[in-house]
Amino acid sequence: MPRSNTVQADYLVATVPINSVDEQRLDDFAKMTFEGKLKKFYGYRGFMLDNLYIGDNGDRMMLMASGAKAQEAVKLIDTKWPGLSVARLDIQLTIYVADADSLIRGIMPAPAYKSVRLTNLSERGSTLYVGSPKSRCRLRVYNKTAQLGEDRVQDMEKLRIELQLRDDYADRGLVNLLAGAGDMFFRFYVQKMTDAYIANLLDRAFKDSNMVAMVKEELGNKEDSRKTWLENCVLPAIMRLAVSDREYYEQFVQRLRDLID
Repeated sequence: MPRSNTVQADYLVATVPINSVDEQRLDDFAKMTFEGKLKKFYGYRGFMLDNLYIGDNGDRMMLMASGAKAQEAVKLIDTKWPGLSVARLDIQLTIYVADADSLIRGIMPAPAYKSVRLTNLSERGSTLYVGSPKSRCRLRVYNKTAQLGEDRVQDMEKLRIELQLRDDYADRGLVNLLAGAGDMFFRFYVQKMTDAYIANLLDRAFKDSNMVAMVKEELGNKEDSRKTWLENCVLPAIMRLAVSDREYYEQFVQRLRDLID
């Protein structure tokens, strides 16, 4: 990345036509997982190693990663690759607070968003979701120390603030991360979905950040990600179903016809 971000990628699912990636970069990806276990996901076949999956379906390559591996994978992506599509990107910031559960209980989500607050009654651990589960931009704030079962550090707990992005929001999130504008992108959407107190926490966390202005450019030769998913994941799965379970395949196709009619 040309500029650094305070925020980090925590989960990534992206696909790109194999012929859009140069041979050297393909070799780099292959080296990252060649000692892993063979796995199949959504019609893709490849290898999984240390929370990183790289596979292909003969036409497109899929990258799927979580945790620190997601950050590594993001750095290898070129937003100019023709046909690049990001299905999911989670961006997170972890900060230390005195009482994560109490802070989460006090957050006032923006009224425009559907929100759910989950609190354990017999033990520590609270979570706030802002935005619906199917939203292209959903916020999750939770007690990371409680989730991991860790001890407090100097009487402080980890508070995780996480943006879960899909489709065009994920595309924009990736572009801004790679441009070094991830902090500004993160702050804009988190502030939009929560309150002034969380915005103040972010400002303190970003006090040493350059806060580069958000980038509006889109991925090179952008394809509709839903069409990409249908053509490269759904259709191959239906074709395999026609061979393995003809009866159910015919029932499924009839249901599609009924929906269209």
